[in-house]
Amino acid sequence: MAIGANDPIAKGIQSLFLKKRGDLVKRLTKVFLVLLLIASLTITLTACGSSDTSDGDVSYKDGTYTGQSEKREFGYEEAEVTIEGGKITNIVLKRMTPDGEEVDYDEWTGEDDRPNLKQFRIDMAEEMLEKQSYDVDVISTATETSQGWKEAVKNALDQAK
Repeated sequence: MAIGANDPIAKGIQSLFLKKRGDLVKRLTKVFLVLLLIASLTITLTACGSSDTSDGDVSYKDGTYTGQSEKREFGYEEAEVTIEGGKITNIVLKRMTPDGEEVDYDEWTGEDDRPNLKQFRIDMAEEMLEKQSYDVDVISTATETSQGWKEAVKNALDQAK
């Protein structure tokens, strides 16, 4: 028995084949689009990733270096960084008045709408020592001061390179 072009079985098989072929094309298109999306996201996230601004693997010249932040209307920040054996061994962070005097930290204890610079400067210096870098998180209740301390430490480390 020969199968002709008008045979319902042949038409059914052809229809089923075309349907499966269409489903396969749809699936392959979806897979391709998902892979394209993943590749795009990977490239975007890699390009937008933070550039490593830390100095963790840099060796410094031994000594004590002082750096300052940009001077602003209400003062600036200063950092004294000690290097021994090419590594950061001590950091002293200071908040300075516009006249160049160190502030009285007993007035900066977190009361009267003032941030707790007395504690923040110790915590931030310890984190910088631990990471061997100025590139640490800023303190949310003392953003400008902590950014200034980071800048001051960076400037001191630049002198030690």
